[in-house]
Amino acid sequence: MTPTTESPSGKPVRPSRRAKRKKHAMYYEWQQFDPSPVPDTAESDRVHDVAVIGGGPVGLAMAIALQRRGIDAVVLEARTQLSDGSRALTLNRESLHFLDTIGVSEDFMKLAQPRSRSIVFHGSTELWRTEYETELHERFPQLALLQQCWLEHVLLDNLRARAPHAIRWGHTVTGIDDLGDEVRIDVDAHGSNYQLRARYVIGADGARGVTRRLLGLRYEDVVPRRSADARFIICDFSMDHDLQPGRRLFIGPDYAPDSVAILHSQPFDVWRLDYQVPEGTDPEAAATPETAETRVREHLSMMGIDAEPTILWVTTYRALGRTLPRYRQGRVLFAGDAAHQSPIFGGRGLNMGFGDVNALAWRLPFALAGDDTPLDEYSAERTHVVSRTLDALTPVSLFMTSADEASRTLRREVMSLLPEAPALRELIDGHAAAHISDFPVDAADSGVVGRPLSELRVTTQSGEERYLTELLPPRYFRIERLTDPSDAPGTAALLLHDEGSKYPSTDTPEPAATHVVYAPDDAVRERLGLTVAGDALAGRPDRIVYVQDHASVAPADDRPHSALQRVFVELSDSMSALGVDGSRTAAARDTLRAAALEGAAS
Repeated sequence: MTPTTESPSGKPVRPSRRAKRKKHAMYYEWQQFDPSPVPDTAESDRVHDVAVIGGGPVGLAMAIALQRRGIDAVVLEARTQLSDGSRALTLNRESLHFLDTIGVSEDFMKLAQPRSRSIVFHGSTELWRTEYETELHERFPQLALLQQCWLEHVLLDNLRARAPHAIRWGHTVTGIDDLGDEVRIDVDAHGSNYQLRARYVIGADGARGVTRRLLGLRYEDVVPRRSADARFIICDFSMDHDLQPGRRLFIGPDYAPDSVAILHSQPFDVWRLDYQVPEGTDPEAAATPETAETRVREHLSMMGIDAEPTILWVTTYRALGRTLPRYRQGRVLFAGDAAHQSPIFGGRGLNMGFGDVNALAWRLPFALAGDDTPLDEYSAERTHVVSRTLDALTPVSLFMTSADEASRTLRREVMSLLPEAPALRELIDGHAAAHISDFPVDAADSGVVGRPLSELRVTTQSGEERYLTELLPPRYFRIERLTDPSDAPGTAALLLHDEGSKYPSTDTPEPAATHVVYAPDDAVRERLGLTVAGDALAGRPDRIVYVQDHASVAPADDRPHSALQRVFVELSDSMSALGVDGSRTAAARDTLRAAALEGAAS
């Protein structure tokens, strides 16, 4: 049965501009929320802890995370309904851990579809496939898919259960005035104006939101702008067919050899086809249900699938990779697409947004207690992560978009070289882009510093099987290895210690808790880097390891590009600037072959 939602007002859904592109009823029936009432005059005397501008997934998650910490957070949302369509479809394991910390993971996973496989094709010929399985020591799958409309639904239900009136529907921000000790926000509530006061403001209103524009801030490009010249269509559709779930990437599909297409399975028997708009075609004309249906039929025919597609939702997309230079402007902070935009390849967009929430929510209590140093740390750390991640996605973005003749030529050369140089695969898979540490690390630090703590299956002293992260406090923590390998062969004893708060002004009143747990010795060494008694690591409330008392683990490799990826980007830049001819193409082919073979040998 198709899931539906009930409108609390009983009013019919009023279709948005984007919704008019739909051809048939969606797999999700949107609520049209009543505009929230205008606050009474007493509102002008109240100073909220935090005002969150934007009620998308990042804004909703931020409000939940803050409410769980006892922070008064109000959400201002200009719309009166949730987002339409699949949009941000894929969450990675770290985002699932984050959802767990805000109490949402169970509801999310009830609806989500774990990624089962990924298959890469050249034309209609399969090149390779990857099967996904959840490893022994992991609590969550590597990737899980749920349409953004349903994700927002889960988040909204959780927020309303905690704070029924935390979100104000139909309240549009028209002005922001940072007074130094608080921020005053001008709000248009469906024709009535009022002013809201808050100690801090978080802009989570997306790339087209008002927060950034009202402050006169501009994004800076990280991924070359020419990648954005290529337009893509995202089309949700249903069909009656038993095609195995998974992600299928088609390089040069038979019906459009100079393009790419990605077919995703989704929950609720829905499929999604992402494909390039043909060069010279108006993107808006290509985004009609009728035009999208023609392309979907072409794609299914190429796959030998005889099924009638029902178009549910269509939109356009550009592969932008850009960021604000700073995520803090006085008492205004930025998170999600309001702070940065990521190309769709690799599924980093919303995952980076949830990373922002995870990094900021635990710091705000310190700022509210009088020490705003952690907010500068937030900006420095997240701009580092985002900029380096976008840099890491540059090769695959250039490869996938191939928005100019230089990139298209290089893509053809890469595909022709694959049989003899399989190392070139790394240019194709955005999910394989380098992992970037969550803050800059010293070369002497180990491979776990700057990274989220790895999950681990452990046994408590009472014999209960648990996951390590389930036992950690929502504060600073320390994990120490108590035993040497020779003490109990095959098993390591670990001491988990609650370190409380790093900042004296906000030390938690609860007594520090300790646990002793046991885990396989090899897993403790490989996943935590703790090899002998006395080895220890320390982590923050967001599970990021910031200290390791052990120097024998290899330093983390925080370079965003491999040598092969750097060669590809340099060739793309050079050929884009100088033009494409036979001699440059031949030279580029030789250079790519040499770099791929050298990388494989090393």
